[in-house]
Amino acid sequence: MRRKSKTIYLSNTKRRRNRANPKAILMGIIAIGALGGTAFAFLPNAYAVSVGGEVIGYVDKKEYIDTALQTVEKQLENKYNTEVQIEGLDELKKVHASKKDMIDPNKLPSYLRENMDVTLKFQKLFVDGKEIAVIESEEVLDELKEELKDVYFDDKNVKAEFKNKVKLEEVYTTEDELVDMETLVDLCKKRQRKEVTYTVADGDTLWGIASKLGIDVQSLMDANEGVTSTLKIGQELKATVRIPVLGLELIEEPAKETNKEAVKETP
Repeated sequence: MRRKSKTIYLSNTKRRRNRANPKAILMGIIAIGALGGTAFAFLPNAYAVSVGGEVIGYVDKKEYIDTALQTVEKQLENKYNTEVQIEGLDELKKVHASKKDMIDPNKLPSYLRENMDVTLKFQKLFVDGKEIAVIESEEVLDELKEELKDVYFDDKNVKAEFKNKVKLEEVYTTEDELVDMETLVDLCKKRQRKEVTYTVADGDTLWGIASKLGIDVQSLMDANEGVTSTLKIGQELKATVRIPVLGLELIEEPAKETNKEAVKETP
């Protein structure tokens, strides 16, 4: 016999679906937004400017560095008319930085000059093989000669040349190594002790020789035991003198030759 199907309903029981909580959804959105905002806040937004591993500031555009380096180079080239070398800048790295740490692009050249290795091609001055100072260029020697004339001679218009062996050697060094003209003159006129030998010439006297050497007669006699006022031509006398580090000696201009072709006899 066939059974009839029967459906049984349980009293007070219904199938329910879980409904989403609007407040929970809102809180989730806010949380995700906050996380996203935090992550965005730490995204790289600048370039770290560092020298020798030490960060000196940040810039938001890489081009600012290139422009600043070109500015520094041009400033020094125009000032000294010489070659410039700029070294020490580390590889630029993209980082996150706050606005207060950013370097004003207009001040960046000054930052780089103060912190980087900036050297210029100058000349090192040697006198008789001894290093004296760093000068800008060979042209400085002409100015130095004129200044020393004023020190050694009454007439600055005299013709004179350096008495010592002067040599210049190219060197790359910093701007603060340069010596100004006043200091250079002081270094050159500073006197030092030196042993010299003087060969007696025709017409020389003890007084005259002492005067030439810048010492007194007694000092000359003490340095040459047995010397008398009677001198012989070719006789050698020893003396200890005090001479400037860099001296000048007068020179005579060669006599001008008469242009015979330009001279006409008067009838």
